[in-house]
Amino acid sequence: MPNVNIFVSFEFDKDLDLKNAFYAQAKTLSPHRVLNSSLNEAYADQRWQEKARSAISECDIMVILVGQDTHNAPGVKTEVRIARRLKKPILQVIPQGRPYTGLSGVHATVKWRWKRITPKIDELMDGNPVR
Repeated sequence: MPNVNIFVSFEFDKDLDLKNAFYAQAKTLSPHRVLNSSLNEAYADQRWQEKARSAISECDIMVILVGQDTHNAPGVKTEVRIARRLKKPILQVIPQGRPYTGLSGVHATVKWRWKRITPKIDELMDGNPVR
């Protein structure tokens, strides 16, 4: 399986546990070797945007981990704007059994089950972007 460099976008102050769970599960459940290119700390605004732009430009796919308030998170919205400018595919992943609302305008959404996440990643890697 190919390496997949994923930039994970999440609400830093509230959903770090989702990011950690995603990468932990990816190690054992994903057929891909998922590389972590997410930002690991919060930065002042301009420095953060530069680091985010750099990391997103090097990724293959952006995955938004949808928490309870992700749709209102300004940092996530900024990362999505950067990814769109760079023409990166975007996939929203919603934890099972949660009625969370993803970001409007990002149409590729799957429930958090690797049997659903993997085929979406494969579609994106094959150049058939899911919106």
